[in-house]
Amino acid sequence: MQKEKSNGTEQKTTSKSFTADEVSKHDSEDNVWFIIHGKVYDVTKYIGDHPGGAEIMAENAGKDVSDQFEEFFHSADAREVLKQHEVGVLEGSTENDWKKLDDSSGGTGSTDGGIPGYLLPLLVVFLAILYQLNKMYNFV
Repeated sequence: MQKEKSNGTEQKTTSKSFTADEVSKHDSEDNVWFIIHGKVYDVTKYIGDHPGGAEIMAENAGKDVSDQFEEFFHSADAREVLKQHEVGVLEGSTENDWKKLDDSSGGTGSTDGGIPGYLLPLLVVFLAILYQLNKMYNFV
């Protein structure tokens, strides 16, 4: 693994390439690897620190979890923590895949001001409460 400087900060660059089959062998609680947006991460040492718990990480070990990663809000800090565990790239992935991790829109490429994913469930709950209140008090 090499390091290169970009904008005054060190960034890891990897030359190691893995197949999905190779990554799938890292699928136990004491050996947790993920594929996220075409990059391979060994998060074994981080599993105990994950805010969502070790169980969710162990259940998904050895898999491409790009969709799951983006389904739940992950801050810029979380994305930086992930980068510290990078061990290589998925064979056949491209730079366009890799850039999705840095995309603040969650890898969708959309920056059109749409509703962030975590707000939709809140909106549904709010509307359900309003519906129940309306049934009780007949607002409308």
